[in-house]
Amino acid sequence: MLITDHKITTDYLLELINHKKETMIKVAETFGFNSDKTLECSQELDELIIKHQRMTKLERKSTT
Repeated sequence: MLITDHKITTDYLLELINHKKETMIKVAETFGFNSDKTLECSQELDELIIKHQRMTKLERKSTT
């Protein structure tokens, strides 16, 4: 789930991150921590976190 829309806000990304975390925990509890489904959720979560970090960094640069 790669997000490429530049109109997405950092607040919205935080909502997506929190939702993905909850989903990953449920998937891990159901299928195990090393299941392909859990690892896929983890990778998607990583993508969201990286996107948020990049957006936050850009916002800080634009305000200075």
